[in-house]
Amino acid sequence: MKRTIVALAVAGAFLAPAAAMADGSGIVLTGLIHGDIGFGKNKAADGTKLYKTQPNIGTFATRWEIDGTEDLGWSQAIFGLAMDQKFAGGNCKGGIACNNNNIGDLNNRNSFLGLTGGWGTLKIGQNEHLYEIQQIVQDPDPASESQYGLLTLMTEWGGPHNGFTRRDGQSVWYASPSLGGAVIEAAYITPSGTSAAGTQSKTGNFSPYGIQLGVSWKAAFGLSLYGAYAQYNDEDLTKSKDKAFRLGVGYGMELFQVDVFGEQLKYTNDVGTNDKRTNIGVSGALNFGQHHIRGAFSVAGKLKQNGNSLADSSARLYYIGYGYTLSKRTELQAIYGRLDNKDAANFGGLGNGVDSDRIGVGIRHTF
Repeated sequence: MKRTIVALAVAGAFLAPAAAMADGSGIVLTGLIHGDIGFGKNKAADGTKLYKTQPNIGTFATRWEIDGTEDLGWSQAIFGLAMDQKFAGGNCKGGIACNNNNIGDLNNRNSFLGLTGGWGTLKIGQNEHLYEIQQIVQDPDPASESQYGLLTLMTEWGGPHNGFTRRDGQSVWYASPSLGGAVIEAAYITPSGTSAAGTQSKTGNFSPYGIQLGVSWKAAFGLSLYGAYAQYNDEDLTKSKDKAFRLGVGYGMELFQVDVFGEQLKYTNDVGTNDKRTNIGVSGALNFGQHHIRGAFSVAGKLKQNGNSLADSSARLYYIGYGYTLSKRTELQAIYGRLDNKDAANFGGLGNGVDSDRIGVGIRHTF
């Protein structure tokens, strides 16, 4: 039975595009498989070694996506369904029963239905919005979801709040057509997709929802400017507001790219908490034929609570990487990343005062 189902699915994958193209539409399958063999170590702020990891295969950013269009004449109907999954599981030792075929459930990524035309693009579904996407664009590491990508610190509170590295599950968003190289985007995140406590609608004094606004402008001579604003209301059911502002500027040609960016995250609620953090970063890349050198440095400033800076509440991230392209779709990679974490609030999935290093060598393939 399982073989029959698989056979039907494979046959459908080949037949569906042909049937779709017959009525003026199309379906495209794209994806990324990225893995490396890595070594890491952690140590406490006082220099005490906590542990050293054994060689492990990381499966960063591995995903696939199905996109489709249909010509309506006045515009196009569009859709996308993106999923991610691991391709390598863990070993089973010491008599522990496990199933290595189960390497993680499929996770929904950015998926949508919408319309697009000369008037712009309107979508509904699940999405990373401008605040996070702008940071991904300025990250030189093509696998920005890895532990040492800029999203480890940038857009993150590293504190008691949710931060702005997020994929909102209940969204409506619009992107304008290019206006002299500038694109304006706006998103509304519905109440049922924002509350950490699972509130589905307005309850009492709480009305959880989110908004994001942003603009990006790319000039013909290599200059890029980015700006974004995000706000989420009542996420923790204390009549709260999480706000974030970010600005970025980049300059790039075929040979090199450099970006500088900064942001300020603010949080207030009705019980007297007023938190603020300022983060800054710089990234760059050099390209010599098949050789690519990438680097980034970012700083999470001290958390200010009600105007007072908290001790040991900052963090720094260092990243250097090398890539060698074998083809347009395949690249060999080597990376080194370091997180100096003085924050008790768990930057990068690590605890209070824990520093982390990782070296990895791997391969990245797109299709």
